[in-house]
Amino acid sequence: GEFGMGLAELNEAQRKELGEKVAALVAARFGGDYRAAFGHYDADDNGLVSKAELKQLLADAGVGSGLTRWAWADGVVDALDADGDGHISWAEFEAVARGG
Repeated sequence: GEFGMGLAELNEAQRKELGEKVAALVAARFGGDYRAAFGHYDADDNGLVSKAELKQLLADAGVGSGLTRWAWADGVVDALDADGDGHISWAEFEAVARGG
């Protein structure tokens, strides 16, 4: 079911929705500058976007609902967090910016 999903298990439609909504948000708010977007959501300026910070990005992008957004955030981290630290680095985020 939806609540147990990790984005590793997100289907193609969900991945597409995520990419499109994040791209639209970055275009509208940050002039298409993913680096600026990353800096904005990295609220504590530690060079990493945490799950909590990511949930704010998802909310702003209109991804998921209040009930499912934590599952989306878990899934996004699962899918992007190449080094397994539970956070998304700029390099990991940039992979999405490039349509990864």
